[in-house]
Amino acid sequence: MSGVAWHCYAGDVGVQNQVHTAYPTIDAYFTECSGGGWATVFGDNLKYFVGTLIIGSTRGWAKGVALWNLALDENDGPHLGGCGNCRGVITINSSTGFVTRNVEYYALAHASEFVRPGAHRIASSTDVGGLQTVAFKNADDGTKVLIVLNTAPGEVSFAVRSAGKIILYALPGGAVATFRWS
Repeated sequence: MSGVAWHCYAGDVGVQNQVHTAYPTIDAYFTECSGGGWATVFGDNLKYFVGTLIIGSTRGWAKGVALWNLALDENDGPHLGGCGNCRGVITINSSTGFVTRNVEYYALAHASEFVRPGAHRIASSTDVGGLQTVAFKNADDGTKVLIVLNTAPGEVSFAVRSAGKIILYALPGGAVATFRWS
C-alpha cells in the first residue's frame, strides 16, 4: 500500500493521526468532501471546511486536500447519480457563464493562496481558547504560513511567536485568518 485516501462524510478527522502512527511510511491524502443544499449557512460551512479539511486533515498528515466537485452548474450538475444537490467549489451559470465562488472556494483559499507546493507542516499550538491552527514552511522561499480558526463564540486574542518576534492579533468568533511571514 502506498497511500490512504480520506473523505469527510463520516467519522472524526483525528483518526488520521492514529493511522499515521500505525503506518508512518504510508502517505495520506484528503481526496473528497462536498457541501451542498443541506448546508446553507456560510459561516458554519466556513468553520467546518477550514477546521476539518484545511486544519484537521493536514495536522493529521494529509499531503493534500481536494474537494468534490470543482465546478458545477446552477442545477448542481452535471452528475451521473449520487449526490443530486452537492455544491461545487464554484458554480458556473450555464446560460450566462457567470461564476459564483462558494464557501468552499474561500476555505481552500486560506491554504492555496499562501501554502506553496512542497511546503511542510511545522509545529503550532492548537485548541487553545477555541483556536484551531496549522502552520507550514514553504520550501521555495522559506516563508511561514499560519492558518487560524476561532471556534469560540467571541473574540480571542493571541500571539504568534517566531524567530524572536511577536504578532499580536484579535480574531472574532467564527472567523478565519491566514498569516504569512519571512
